[in-house]
Amino acid sequence: MGVAYGRVREGAREIARIHVTGHAGAGEYGRDLVCAAVSALVINFINSAEAVCGVSLEARVAPGDVAVEVDGDGGVQLLARSLVDGLTRLAAEHDDFVRVTDGGGRARL
Repeated sequence: MGVAYGRVREGAREIARIHVTGHAGAGEYGRDLVCAAVSALVINFINSAEAVCGVSLEARVAPGDVAVEVDGDGGVQLLARSLVDGLTRLAAEHDDFVRVTDGGGRARL
């Protein structure tokens, strides 16, 4: 499973987009806890942006492919940084199944 996030410009703290592709493959389909964890973190981010910050994000959600354009709102940016931190920590524990890249490049396994 690949997670890529892009910034407005190199070295900037502001996250402009998040793209998650593929399936983790850490377990059988429908019982993959690593994939479920990534999905829960990403969907929670999208829902929290609206519920907590009042910002409806532009998102495309399909099986194995989620793309989110991230608003510049300070609260949404905090949530986005929290999402990237959670995904990065998950990838550190399950590096055979999840890869996180910065700079907007597509992550591939």
